[in-house]
Amino acid sequence: ATLRQSVTFALQSNFRVKQAQERVVQAESSLAEAAADFLPKVDLIATGTGKESKGFDNQSYGQLRGDVALNYNLYASGMHTETVERTKITKIEQEERLRGTMEEEILKVVDAYVSVVYGRLSMEVNQNNYEKLLTILDIVKTKRELGAATAGDENSILASVSNAKTAFINTESMYNNARDYYEFLTGTKMEHLHPYETEFEIMLLPFEKLLEQIEKKNVDLNILETQIKGKQKDMVITKAMNGPTVDLSVTNSKRRRSDFSDNPTEGRNQDFTAELIFTYHFYDGGRNEAKTAKVMSEISGLAYNLEYTKKDTKWNSQKLFNSVQTNSKTIDTLKTEIEASKKMAEAYWEKFRLSSQDLVTLLQAQRQVNSAELERLRSEKTRVVDYFNLLMKQGKLLEYFGL
Repeated sequence: ATLRQSVTFALQSNFRVKQAQERVVQAESSLAEAAADFLPKVDLIATGTGKESKGFDNQSYGQLRGDVALNYNLYASGMHTETVERTKITKIEQEERLRGTMEEEILKVVDAYVSVVYGRLSMEVNQNNYEKLLTILDIVKTKRELGAATAGDENSILASVSNAKTAFINTESMYNNARDYYEFLTGTKMEHLHPYETEFEIMLLPFEKLLEQIEKKNVDLNILETQIKGKQKDMVITKAMNGPTVDLSVTNSKRRRSDFSDNPTEGRNQDFTAELIFTYHFYDGGRNEAKTAKVMSEISGLAYNLEYTKKDTKWNSQKLFNSVQTNSKTIDTLKTEIEASKKMAEAYWEKFRLSSQDLVTLLQAQRQVNSAELERLRSEKTRVVDYFNLLMKQGKLLEYFGL
């Protein structure tokens, strides 16, 4: 499977993403709930009453009553409008959080994917090194039997073989861990989504251009900016709650009453009531002022956090940018080193077979080839992971995967 296929498959079954999607749905429902304040409320009320009283005031009657009641807020000092705007901001925040969650989960898949790919390649390099050292060991044993090598030579190569075996075991263990984590993230066996991709298009703009994109699209910065806007709306709503309100209340009632006293009677009645209610909260013990001060303090705290996050994001993005650049250059030099080291090792091999090259020099050459190959793989993996981390900082990770 390509990296894109693995990411798409993993996100489909990711519960953190599903949870974040539900929060967006909840925010949409809250928006509809807030918009309902602009509409009248209509209630249908039915009441059945039966009463029997004996003594100085004898009463015995039954009554049915039906009401249609309409209540409508005509004016609320702008509170309803600001509440709708506040819920819109909350929805935007949840959408940003969804994007951030998706980016976090994508990075996990990227890291697991390349860890599997480069872990397997590292195993192959260490396996190849181990096998070559075993070949050298066989030659040294033969030479020793012929008296052309010493016990020290044999012990030296035995130590190198053991070291190579240990390196292979450690690499295999890391590969197995990466494979298990990859299967955990994708929810399927690796045989169904076998990672193999090693070539990724890496394009770096000048850091100043990247910084402009980061300031506009970075999820962490966008969330903080949205939270500040939300708190500013909260302050407006808090002030509006103490403003005057005007409500209209209209009730249309119908009653039917049957009197069962000494002189039974039956009658119907219809009532219509309309009220215009003006309310003004003249004094609330300073609660509104205290709440406003609290919200203002929260805005200041978020503003400080935003400035810190801007600096922190810039610093970390600069490190990622430098890492991608450095590893790109390192990979080129390591390729040259590997080619030269292999030629050198092959030449030493021939001389060693002819007993014109000492064992120590051959082992050094073989170790240099192995180290350079492993270092190239580490650099390639680091470059890929850091590049995708940088894309996340830019807010372009979802765009890269077509999401």
